[in-house]
Formats: sequence, C-alpha cells, structure tokens
Amino acid sequence: MQNVHHFENELLILKADISKMLSLVLDSFNMAIESLEKNDEILAKRVLDLDDNIDDINRKIEDEVYQIIARYNPLAKELRYIITMIKFSNNLERIGDLSCNIAQKVFGFKKINFIPYLNDDMLKMIGLSLEMLKEVFKAFNERNIELAIEIWKKDNIIDNLEIEIRKDILKEFKEGKYDENIIIPYALIARDIERISDQVTNLCEEIVYIEKGEKITNLL
Repeated sequence: MQNVHHFENELLILKADISKMLSLVLDSFNMAIESLEKNDEILAKRVLDLDDNIDDINRKIEDEVYQIIARYNPLAKELRYIITMIKFSNNLERIGDLSCNIAQKVFGFKKINFIPYLNDDMLKMIGLSLEMLKEVFKAFNERNIELAIEIWKKDNIIDNLEIEIRKDILKEFKEGKYDENIIIPYALIARDIERISDQVTNLCEEIVYIEKGEKITNLL
C-alpha cells in the first residue's frame, strides 16, 4: 500500500510539472504574438529567455518518467499514461521553439524598419491557435476526451487560413507592397503558427491515447 501511495504522489508531481510546462508554453506563445504586434524587441527577448525554462522542465519530466518506470514497473494503462507524458512534454517543447521562431522575426523586421501588419486571416489564425492551446490545457487537466477531439478537428481551419495567407502575401508581393526581405519571414510566421496548431493536435491525440489506448481517428 505504501508503494501505491508513493506511486500516486509521483504521478501527481509529474502531472503538476506538465501543467506548469503548458502554462509557460502558453505564456511564450502569447508574448511572441504580442512582441510581433508591438514590434517589441524586449518582449521578444523574454520569449527567448523563457525557452530555457521550458527546456529545463522538459528534461525534468523525462527524468521523472524514467525514474517512475524503474521504481514501480507500472503496467497497462498506468504505463501508457506515464510513457505518453514524455511525448506530451516533447510536443510542448516544440511549441516553445516555434514561439521563439516567431519572436526572432521581430529582430529581423527591426533591422529593416518594417512594422508587420497582421491581416484578418492572420489574426483569425493566431486567435484560433491560442484558443486551441488554452483548451488543450483544460482537456489535459480534466482528461476530457470529447474536448480533445473537438480541438483536434479545428486544425483544418488553421491549415486553410495558412493557405489563404500565403496566397495573399504572394499577391501583395506582386503588387509591390512587400519586398524580398519581408515576404519570406512574413510567410514563415504563418507557417510557425500552423505548426503550433499541429503540435496541439498531437497533444489531443496523446490525451485520447492515454485514456482509450486508441488513435483519435478511430473515435471519429
């Protein structure tokens, strides 16, 4: 019984670290977008600095998982849950990296005195990605499969918006609104946001797998 109690306590610590990492990643994404909107290098630097903390927690989670497996030799659903925590934290770490990619664009835009203009599709894309990331935090904490599936379905909207943004950027480039120093990094911002939503869908898939041991597509 004592082993069971210790095992449950360590799972709670592991889950708390995942929740902390989710919160930091959400902060990072929010700050990256704000730094872009305000053309704020100081805020962009904070995003880059925060990434070290995210990486540290990711490594801590990996160590905790290996120690729990070695100490308690969990079986079946418990083992699946613990192993999936590594995948979950790795996906979060990638979202942090993508937020850094967005923040780094600020330094490039500053050099050429360009203030990025976020059109309606870009703003929709950003808003929906942030919403998905916030909701996946809720789905994880509540182990809510239905919510995870609903979040997962939203990725198609993001994909379509990214396609439209690339078309608009190319059109405006041909019309002389952007030069070659702007068009590529501007298009890459949309790509980074689209990849963030991809990582969120991966998180949704992990939530479903933890609870059901099945692929999310099998439940649609």
